[in-house]
Amino acid sequence: MSNNTKQLEAFIIWSDEVETRLDPFFYRPVFKKLVASINDTKHKAQSLGDIVEFSIAGDWGEDPDTFEPTTDYRLCYVLRNTNFDNKYNLNFDDVAQRYIKNSKVEKLALQKGDILIEKSGGSPVQPVGRVAFVEELPFDKPVVFSNFLQKIRIADNSYLPEYIFTFLQAIYHLGYTEFLQNQTTGIKNLRLDDFFKIKVTKLPIEKQKEIVSFSFDARQTAKKKEDEAKQTLTSFDSFMSAKLGVDTPSMEQRKYYEIWSNEIVGRIDPFFYLPYFRKLQEAIQSKNNMPLGEIVDFSNETWDQNSNFTDNFPYIEISEIDLETGDIYEITEVPIATAPSRARMIVKQNDIIVSTTRPNRGAIAKINEKQDGNIASTGFIVLRNMRTDKVSKDFLFVMLRSTLSLKQMEQRATGGNYPAITADDLRQIRIIVPSREKQEQIVSGVQASHSKIRTLREDATRVLEEAQKQVEQMILA
Repeated sequence: MSNNTKQLEAFIIWSDEVETRLDPFFYRPVFKKLVASINDTKHKAQSLGDIVEFSIAGDWGEDPDTFEPTTDYRLCYVLRNTNFDNKYNLNFDDVAQRYIKNSKVEKLALQKGDILIEKSGGSPVQPVGRVAFVEELPFDKPVVFSNFLQKIRIADNSYLPEYIFTFLQAIYHLGYTEFLQNQTTGIKNLRLDDFFKIKVTKLPIEKQKEIVSFSFDARQTAKKKEDEAKQTLTSFDSFMSAKLGVDTPSMEQRKYYEIWSNEIVGRIDPFFYLPYFRKLQEAIQSKNNMPLGEIVDFSNETWDQNSNFTDNFPYIEISEIDLETGDIYEITEVPIATAPSRARMIVKQNDIIVSTTRPNRGAIAKINEKQDGNIASTGFIVLRNMRTDKVSKDFLFVMLRSTLSLKQMEQRATGGNYPAITADDLRQIRIIVPSREKQEQIVSGVQASHSKIRTLREDATRVLEEAQKQVEQMILA
């Protein structure tokens, strides 16, 4: 079942159909049809609120860097919206630590089998209302959750918690929660009263186990493929270092170091002079190398609304670049009449576009034939014509996305919360230039790795999508 909530339409409702809400969005025919499809079951169904033991909001707590703790507080791990993995469940790669009042820790502490609901957050393309299931807690301190989340625990033993999670996840993917949200000051909020009215199909326990087993196994299969893709990706820098004969230094955390006055080169911020960056430059300059400004021209071809396009134009945003492979996910068609002010640069086939605002995260892409003539946002620097035959364009693209180059960009970035790199600073980063034969070997190896990564991710997506459709049929049949 698909749900197009963007389609413009006119419809009528009768006064006796009006419930507690007056917003038209809630009464759209597509939502009524969705609700009917979920509720139209030969099985018994209960509202979510009737089968929940208790529900409690989270707490963000106090910042360990600025808060002076007392015996009334305890350091805990705190799960946030960012720990929700849209594909697999919870991601524990970056879990915050905060001080929480002892009086709250016992109530907030998560247990296996708990379900977390995203009650605030979302984005323009992602409705609020995602759910996560606590399968494991691999931590040495209590794990709680932020004030943007809500914890529920299932009381009715005729429902498996894993089944409730699978059910809520299924209707989220159908678009159900998009009708249960409102928005204030840019943040979407889930209407919990409406959420707890969701009717959950009461299937026999054996059927619930079958659905849960199928769903969890599919997710595990897809996750293994994704992990294999990540493992392939982590070998990228080792492959590059071995081929170039360069030992990339480890990022040591030294708080104290010294530099001499004759080593200062215009910058006075301590970060620029970290010993790591000095070692990195020494490693690069021990090999044949060139500054980027001598390798390629920087394009300044801008676009104006009076040229090239009639009604719409294809627009590339930084957020559409895969930070791991450099692929561009999607290009949006934007009406010229409402063109974003940041739509500026014309890109051409074989151009390399480099993000100016996230250089340390690898938002770098190479324009292909289909993307020729598109418009990129002002957040990019465009690299176009090669100035030397010593470096191939494909090799330059690979090198720019390597740690050897990304760390140089990170070093030269300036700014506070949103560091950026200027074209002049980008021109100064140094690129190792091996023989053309070695360049071809490196490019071939990287392209093979990226092809494997794409295949694994496509397989993982296919497994999840097919499982999602099957679960919908099993639950809503």
